[in-house]
Amino acid sequence: MTAGIEVCGLSKSFGPVRAVDDLTFHVEPGAVTGFLGPNGAGKTTTLRMLLGLIRPDAGSATIAGAAYRDIARPLTVVGAALDASGFHPARTGRTHLRVYCTVSGFAPQRADEVLELVGLASAGERRIGGYSLGMRQRLALAVALLGDPRILVLDEPANGLDPEGIVWMRRLLRGLASQGRTVLVSSHVLTEMQQLVDHVVIIDKGRLRFQGPVAELAGSQATVVEVRTGQSEQLYAALAARDGVDVEFDSAGRLLVSGLDAAAVGRTAFAAGIELHWLSERTGDLERLFFTMTSGAHRGGNASEVGV
Repeated sequence: MTAGIEVCGLSKSFGPVRAVDDLTFHVEPGAVTGFLGPNGAGKTTTLRMLLGLIRPDAGSATIAGAAYRDIARPLTVVGAALDASGFHPARTGRTHLRVYCTVSGFAPQRADEVLELVGLASAGERRIGGYSLGMRQRLALAVALLGDPRILVLDEPANGLDPEGIVWMRRLLRGLASQGRTVLVSSHVLTEMQQLVDHVVIIDKGRLRFQGPVAELAGSQATVVEVRTGQSEQLYAALAARDGVDVEFDSAGRLLVSGLDAAAVGRTAFAAGIELHWLSERTGDLERLFFTMTSGAHRGGNASEVGV
C-alpha cells in the first residue's frame, strides 16, 4: 500500500462551471509538497474531493491507496486541517481534543501530547473563543495530528501566525516529512512556500500546469538579473540593443534583464559609463515562475500573496 496521495483524472463541475478538469498528480512521502494555484483554480474543491467531502463527477483520489470513505480509522492514516473556524467557542482546547479522542478511540492523554507538540500546552484550559487566529491554526493542526497519521493535508496552516510561529510551523512540517510522512500544504504566501516545500503541484482553471521538485521548476526557467541604477533609461537602451536580451522595468523602477548573466550586464554598464547601485541574479524565483505558469502577471494583486 502506498503511503502517498494519488489523484487520477479527477473532474468536478458546479452547474456550468468546471472547477476541476481531468486533474492528475501524486504526492510522495518524505517531502513537503506545495499545492498552488490562483483563486478559482480548483484547489479547495480538489482537497474536499480527496477527503470525501465532495463526490467527483469523474476520476479518483486516494490516500494510502484507498478512497477516504474506505479507510477504517481515517485519523490514524490522514490528518487534515482545511480551516480553523470549526470550534465551539465555549470549549477549552483540551476539551475539544479529548472529544476527538473519545470518538476516535484514542487515550485521553493524547490530547495533552499534541497540545505540547503544537505549542498550546499553556493554553489548553483556555476557552477557544479567546484564542487568536494563530492559536486556532495550531489547534486545528493538533486535531490533524491526534492519530499520529503518516499523511497530512493542510490548507493555509500558517495563516494568522506571527513570524516566530511561521518559523515554528516550517520546522515542524519539515521535521514530519523527514520522518517519511507525506505532507501536502496549500498556501497563498509564495515567499513562505519557497522556503518550506520540496515539491510543487501548480494548477490553474482546474488543470495541472506543473508537478515536480522546486529545483526542477527553477532549472527550466532562465536566470533574471535585477539591476538598480540612477541611469536606468540609458542602461535600458544599452541592454535592449543587444541581440537576444529582454529588458523590463518592475514596479519599483528596477531593471529585470533576461538573456544575460550578471557579469555580462555589468560589462555592458561599464562600457556605457553607467554606475550600478545593485546587481543580482534571481534564478528560480517561485513567485515569478508561478505567475509565468498561470498567466498571473495580468491578474493583479500582491505578487507575494496570491490567492490559491
